[in-house]
Parts: sequence; structure tokens; C-alpha cells
Amino acid sequence: MQAALSPAMRRLDALSASLTQLSPLRILERGYAIVQDSHGHIVTEAASIRTGTELDIRLWKGKLKTQVTGQGA
Repeated sequence: MQAALSPAMRRLDALSASLTQLSPLRILERGYAIVQDSHGHIVTEAASIRTGTELDIRLWKGKLKTQVTGQGA
């Protein structure tokens, strides 16, 4: 029974490790951030945000509230 379960357990461990790496919190830990507008919508394009808009930025450790002062190139 143990011999039959061993390959399945190794596969399960590998899949679990893959899922952990895709976790949003693990991605934040690597230096990325999640940016949301005041309605909680995820911001994916700078062009969709106007100067003066307040944004919430979720980091691995903490959150920031910011206001857009302009757009870069």
C-alpha cells in the first residue's frame, strides 16, 4: 500500500508547491503590488486612470493609499 501511495504523494507535493508559487500573496512577496481604484477594481492600465484619482496599493506587507499626480511615458 505504501509503495502505491508514494508516487501519488510526490506528485501531490509537487502540485502543491506549484500552487503555492501562484498564490497572490507569494507574488506580492516577490515585489509586485495590487493596485485598486476607490471602487475596488483592479487597475491594469495607466491610461484608464486620471490625474487626481486615489488608489489603494496592496503590498506583501501592508497597504498604501496614494493619489495620481500624473502619468509617465
